[in-house]
Amino acid sequence: MDKLEDARNLLENASWTSNVSGEALDSMLEHATFRSDSRKSYIFRLGDPSSSFYGLLSGQVRMSVPAKTGDEFILVDVSKGMWFGGTSLTDAAPRTADAIALVDSEIVEIPATVVRAAAEKFPEIYKNLFADQSLYVRLLCNLMASMLFYPLKARVATRLLNVIALSGRREGQSAYLETTLSQSDFAKLASGSRQQVNRVFRQWDEEGIVRFADGQYHVPSVKRLVDESESTES
Repeated sequence: MDKLEDARNLLENASWTSNVSGEALDSMLEHATFRSDSRKSYIFRLGDPSSSFYGLLSGQVRMSVPAKTGDEFILVDVSKGMWFGGTSLTDAAPRTADAIALVDSEIVEIPATVVRAAAEKFPEIYKNLFADQSLYVRLLCNLMASMLFYPLKARVATRLLNVIALSGRREGQSAYLETTLSQSDFAKLASGSRQQVNRVFRQWDEEGIVRFADGQYHVPSVKRLVDESESTES
């Protein structure tokens, strides 16, 4: 399967192209380019011009906001099949975050002007993009509230729930998440120490709230994890 076919499959399965005609997909693919980004290379940096929308064909990309101190606030880890850089679809304002490849990654890049032109002809694209952005805003608001007002355990739970919402798999009341995120990564995500976060996951394992095995997180009851995210107890 070549990259163009991979890109078409990525477009066909994207939420923002739901119920969109093949003509619309073809119009965007005509102008698509492909890039290979090696581990630790930047797709774009905070402050760069916004001009493209990106789809991840393989690999993993981290979106984060860097600080002058050298620290970073991790927003989300983008996994295969996801799209990122969507702020370029509304205006050409500078990028609000860094996007860095965590591993060697293959990416399809579509100019924002091309996506907007397709959306003018096929308004379903705008409707779908609006729904996607609404989801991201809700997740971000929940994340901000958690980081500002809740203890570490609740922050870790919120982060895990956000990742599941974006790239996990729900089965009834339970959820599964295959990810390369380590507990050290969750420590960064939740602004805590690795030792503290390890204790949280050990406690959850003992209580049957979150299990981790073979690179996969299993949440038997999402409701119980939601309860953890809303708890004010340390």
